[in-house]
Amino acid sequence: METAGPGLPRATVERIAEEALRRALSDLAGASSFRGVARGVAWEIVAAGGRRSYSLDLLAETAEAMLASRIDDALWAVERTVLSSWEEFLEARPGDEGAALVAASLDAGEESLHQVRTARQQVLEELLERSTRAA
Repeated sequence: METAGPGLPRATVERIAEEALRRALSDLAGASSFRGVARGVAWEIVAAGGRRSYSLDLLAETAEAMLASRIDDALWAVERTVLSSWEEFLEARPGDEGAALVAASLDAGEESLHQVRTARQQVLEELLERSTRAA
């Protein structure tokens, strides 16, 4: 079994990070979907006057691709958070691996929310900037 840190299996780190990101994306999307989040970014650009409504589908596709790339990158950051939290907790309370997993999951959730919100904002700002330059 491959470990990612002192005693924490790599598969566990990945599972915790993926679940945390999935929850954060769900929180961001609400009743919508990942595609709906991208479409919402596109609508914001159109509403800001950056583009005409006929370009909505193209903007949404671009936003979706950009978001997907940033979410892939976010996975690494969340995995690092899981490991860091695990190690810090066990340093403070050696042997309490169950509680360390809970702490790692909670910290992964917070980092995931931060990463997802930041990714959405960066995509919005980048597409707005492109739209402004193109106008």
